[in-house]
Amino acid sequence: MVEPITMAAALPMLAAPPMLAACLTDVRHRLIPDWTVVAVGATGLVHALHTATLPGALAAGGICLLLGIAAARGGLWGWGDAKLLAATGTLVGLAGLPAHLSGTALAGGLLSALLLALRGPVRAGTIALPAGAPRWLRAEQTRLRRAPTVPYALAIAAGLAAALQIGA
Repeated sequence: MVEPITMAAALPMLAAPPMLAACLTDVRHRLIPDWTVVAVGATGLVHALHTATLPGALAAGGICLLLGIAAARGGLWGWGDAKLLAATGTLVGLAGLPAHLSGTALAGGLLSALLLALRGPVRAGTIALPAGAPRWLRAEQTRLRRAPTVPYALAIAAGLAAALQIGA
């Protein structure tokens, strides 16, 4: 028999659409819209209120914010990434924070390694896009030729998924 989904389990799923929008916008434009950060953070706070874990959610969000600010000030990523990490921290809470940060770091490292590996062949012209390639993909090719930037919302989403899966 299939068990019904509880409200506590369903609430984090509400973060999926804004996380998807953040990822798509980050890939295409290297920007994370503020509305996606607010939506994810609000989902995390509502989830924390529903599960009586608000202090832990606020603490995790604060820790993620401090880490995000340090990374942004160090030039490792942008301010949108810092805000998104803080918002997702409220969703995973203290219990999910190690998995979230580990998953984010692992996914970010793999994504960075992939982009760096593609940079050489793209700059050499051994990897070329077909004539009708979408504009966002041509923009990515141009970024790789110059200096690759990483759409870190993808890594943050992977870390969030890992934390929610482990916590499930």
